[in-house]
Amino acid sequence: MSFLVRRNLPKAWAGFRDTFDRPPQNPLQPPWRHLGGGESSINNIEELVITQQIVNDDGRGPSYTYMPFTDCWGFETEVWYPVEGVDNQIFMMGFTNTWANVSSAFTNVFGVWLYHDLGGADLIQTGEVPQMWAAIERRQSWPSPVGAFQGQTLTVRLWCEADEWVRIWLNGIFVGAAMISPAYKLGPGRRCMRFMNRSYCNVWVRWVHHYDRPPSTPRPTSPAAWASSFYDDFNRPDSNTVGNGWTKLDDTRSGIWANSWSTNTTDDGQRAILRDTGITSTRMRIEGTVGGAVGVNSAQDSGLILYSNNGATQGLSANIFSDKIYISRFSGSVANFTDISALTSGVTVNNGDLIAFTVWDGTAWIEINGTRVLYADNVHFAVPSTNTYAGLRTKRASFNTSHSWDDVRILTAV
Repeated sequence: MSFLVRRNLPKAWAGFRDTFDRPPQNPLQPPWRHLGGGESSINNIEELVITQQIVNDDGRGPSYTYMPFTDCWGFETEVWYPVEGVDNQIFMMGFTNTWANVSSAFTNVFGVWLYHDLGGADLIQTGEVPQMWAAIERRQSWPSPVGAFQGQTLTVRLWCEADEWVRIWLNGIFVGAAMISPAYKLGPGRRCMRFMNRSYCNVWVRWVHHYDRPPSTPRPTSPAAWASSFYDDFNRPDSNTVGNGWTKLDDTRSGIWANSWSTNTTDDGQRAILRDTGITSTRMRIEGTVGGAVGVNSAQDSGLILYSNNGATQGLSANIFSDKIYISRFSGSVANFTDISALTSGVTVNNGDLIAFTVWDGTAWIEINGTRVLYADNVHFAVPSTNTYAGLRTKRASFNTSHSWDDVRILTAV
């Protein structure tokens, strides 16, 4: 049911796969354990059966001993969930401390669940659960890409990156992604899976697979993945002309000011500077230091631009406020944004912070001082990788000016 592949110590990969191909069990036997009230069993047709528990006040459900060793891992399962009716019902895959540590308590759980709402809609949701009777935090929701759950075999796949970013597929169709907050971040001893059924129906689980996997992106601690191809510290006399090979898109409304690139008028509007990176791969990175002439502002945002065309009518932008960040697509102009991923709480950007915006084979992320804080996936479906321009953006509106950029560096993958 499980495997361990050990190569060069201390590196190791582990995996656990169970198809329940054994005689019936009631109660469950190790490596499984049922936690809390209710019951789970293995039936005579090799399925894990989790009984209906519409009143579930303790997160009751089955869990197992094994968990992945590394911070990049996957979880997959096939279930039969014949949910129906006009009440909110949930079948959750929760990730938390091992059951040997938490016993039957259901606290501090990051969960992905199949959700049938009181209006009859079937959804996939994620969230952070402090404990069973607390409000779910950072809840996200997507419609089921396969329609109603009732009457269908459902295969759920989760990929976790760096113990903090989870992507979700249902029956092979990408659903969405969720960032795990620092308080709920997973890690050694906190990658344990447990099922929780709060429904009027049983759930039949036909197999599970929980495993280490190669990372989709370079490790946050792998600067060797990148080489600097251009750097500008803007340390030159104040001028409406930026120079140094930049193309400025806003005439005289921005320029060099106090050794930074900044808005320098009180006119409203977007400002941008671009340059052709010559990078034609699906891997590009830009870094900028916040501040200079104008400090951070919670009312207006500045941006780091990647994969723009030469007229800045199409591209990607990491939009930075003092207290929120977004990965966005712009189209038509750098004033017209569609947000792809957002973090609107629990983030602080200060003057002097180094912000990095990276795209690696369609996965994008933002770092603050080397710590990844927001991801987005499949960004090249929104903006093609054939756009080779990168640069910076600032903004003024409603008597507020967004922050300056004190320097900027463009990097290419090695």
